[in-house]
Amino acid sequence: MVTKNQVPMETETKEAAPNCQTCLRPVAEAGTKPSTQWVSFCKCGRTYAPNSQFVIPICGTCKMRVMTNAPRKAQGMFVCSCENPDAKIVPNFQRDRNKPELVELDLQSVGIAKETFPLERYTPLAVLGLSRKSDVILARDKQTGNKVAVKSCKTILPTAFATFEQEARKVKKLSHNNIARLLEAFIYESRTPYLVSEYKDGFNIEQYLALQGFPSQDVVVMVLISICEALIYAQKESLLHRDIRPGNIIFLDDMNADPSIAITDFSLPKIKDAEVLNEPRDAFYMSADEARNLDPDERSETYSIGCVGYAMLTGVPPFQEGTALDIKNSHALKLPKRISSLNFSPNRPKDLEEVIERCLEKDPKVRFDSAAKLMERLEVFPRREKMQIAAIESAKQRKKLLKIAAAGAGALLLSALGYVALNHH
Repeated sequence: MVTKNQVPMETETKEAAPNCQTCLRPVAEAGTKPSTQWVSFCKCGRTYAPNSQFVIPICGTCKMRVMTNAPRKAQGMFVCSCENPDAKIVPNFQRDRNKPELVELDLQSVGIAKETFPLERYTPLAVLGLSRKSDVILARDKQTGNKVAVKSCKTILPTAFATFEQEARKVKKLSHNNIARLLEAFIYESRTPYLVSEYKDGFNIEQYLALQGFPSQDVVVMVLISICEALIYAQKESLLHRDIRPGNIIFLDDMNADPSIAITDFSLPKIKDAEVLNEPRDAFYMSADEARNLDPDERSETYSIGCVGYAMLTGVPPFQEGTALDIKNSHALKLPKRISSLNFSPNRPKDLEEVIERCLEKDPKVRFDSAAKLMERLEVFPRREKMQIAAIESAKQRKKLLKIAAAGAGALLLSALGYVALNHH
């Protein structure tokens, strides 16, 4: 999915909540109930309702999705910013194909001509993203009853239509829990290329950064490991993503499950090579190798993963000043500002920053060789935390055993004293 403008982060200083001594997560204040897993919290003793369906509502007024738990609003993120959203729960699956939708998008209201959209197959519901290169619409597939993300590609020339369909067929083969599947790819009415993807009910990381602020460091690590898992799988299928960015990573925040992610918009290589760099935001997460006109490989992907990690820790991309060409040159030649200089956190492991900054090295040989090597290094952080929890639990057990031993020794001493007293009499 795409977003419109880069929104500057707001740094908020809050008093740290006390940590649970079992899971080491912050404990929610009495009487409050966490509404997002973007910021970690203690889940010890939390009850789940696994059969309940998680659905993001759609505003009936602006026809954009509503982030009901957002502490702030942001323009240009393609998330409802109405003062009083008219939130409608539109089910992800609708069995009755003839049942009218609670919300339906008027395409002309967002500048899309009806004759250019496959209305005979898809009912438009809401806007997911609009840009110069593409429009992404949340729609209902009339054949399956499922919600889908329908993307029109507006800058692909007719001479590349055959290449578009050929390369899309390769992406359609990808099937992984952390990847939003490409379901259909076609040329509508011989003039507009379309990609139809599985809809993942979440907001992208760019939207979360703008509306929720900084994530917890363990959430950052989880997201990066999950990206690595997806890219390792794709690389085994001989595919590189080549456009890893916060806007293409969906954070799935169902409170009845552990948080997860889904990657969207795998690049079509020959189509991407023909793209012209115009807008600055198109270069925000470009790999240094692409900026240097080098052939992309796994190390190029680790650079882009590093860009995402950098944005999650600092709230901004590594480079964003100047024109698209200026930003491209920065990726090719410069190192970004240190993470700690933009967002210092005394509780964040210093080596997490070092891992991200190593990904952003200009020389591919200095970076991690592959997503697999990067993931191996990232897995150190949750493993370290588990060791801390185990050490705390072990200390509790030792303390408990010492209490039992002390009580036993006390009872034995009393018995001995009683025995001596009886014998004395």
